[in-house]
Amino acid sequence: MIRWAFELLDSQDRPLGALDGVTGGSAEIVAQNVLGGSGSLELDERGAAIDWMQHRVRATCIDGATSWPVGVYLFASPGEQHGAFTLSYNVGLLTKMNVPSEDTVEARYSLAVGTPIIPTVVALLTSTGETRIAVTESASTLTASLTWEAGTSKLTIINDLLQAAGYWSLWCDGSGMFRVEPYADPASRPVSFDFEHGERSLHMPDWDREQDHSSVPNRVIAVGQGDDKTAPLVGIATNEDPNSPYSFQARGRWITLTIEGVEAESQSIIDQFATRKLRDAMSPVSRLTVTHALMPLDPNALVAFTPEDGQRRLATVQRMSMQFAFDSDISAEWRQVL
Repeated sequence: MIRWAFELLDSQDRPLGALDGVTGGSAEIVAQNVLGGSGSLELDERGAAIDWMQHRVRATCIDGATSWPVGVYLFASPGEQHGAFTLSYNVGLLTKMNVPSEDTVEARYSLAVGTPIIPTVVALLTSTGETRIAVTESASTLTASLTWEAGTSKLTIINDLLQAAGYWSLWCDGSGMFRVEPYADPASRPVSFDFEHGERSLHMPDWDREQDHSSVPNRVIAVGQGDDKTAPLVGIATNEDPNSPYSFQARGRWITLTIEGVEAESQSIIDQFATRKLRDAMSPVSRLTVTHALMPLDPNALVAFTPEDGQRRLATVQRMSMQFAFDSDISAEWRQVL
């Protein structure tokens, strides 16, 4: 049987002890949201000295002898419910992504050509007070100078830089660790779990598949940053697969998505960006909604899904919603990999 444990942390994620009195709540993990999701917590007053402005909470799922952290959260302002002899709270939970999102540069922030990208990202993140960072190093440097106006969030700058290096946007895993790592095409990701129909199936038999054919482009043109002396890089990705119903061959015409102002440090990266956006633009083509048992899956993880029809599908995890309850399942949205 599933149970949950909650641990109070200080502002540096250091444990302060168990958080007793939790009676309910929920969490939602969203891959395509820059903040990564949100949550809520219901708890009775048990005398814990909670500093709502600085303390954090780690939610851990326990399934028998196996346990894994689901998220580390900041507290939003709590609502109080006063009874005749009791006091309870209903408090929103914010992901740690809110830290760099709510911290901004105080003056115009400029970076010159040749600036190392990943060390700059790490410096920006540590300037917010966060130090738990897992980094995949890279020698990528800026090929054009970049400037952001005063008041721009550090998360926006970080993600612009990571895009230029061909990295994922900044994200935070269940343990509260910030992750800075190169983007991986779904085809090159390992399968995190194989959901198969059968007696030991871990997913519900009912599931939905949504398709939207008309909005799918078959060409993406990504235009980079240029200046008076240098023409912008241009990346083009096309769907000319004769077996695809959305290709140029199938439709007989181009349906183009143009993206301007792309930060990219090389032709290969802007080409990768265009290819990625072409694939991402196909996400409405096949979105799966599935309910399955709680398990440690990261956003954007690749899963295999073989329901009762016997057809094996690959998909990436886009959204996971769950309740902090002993009988909770995950309501998931997946993007099928075509």
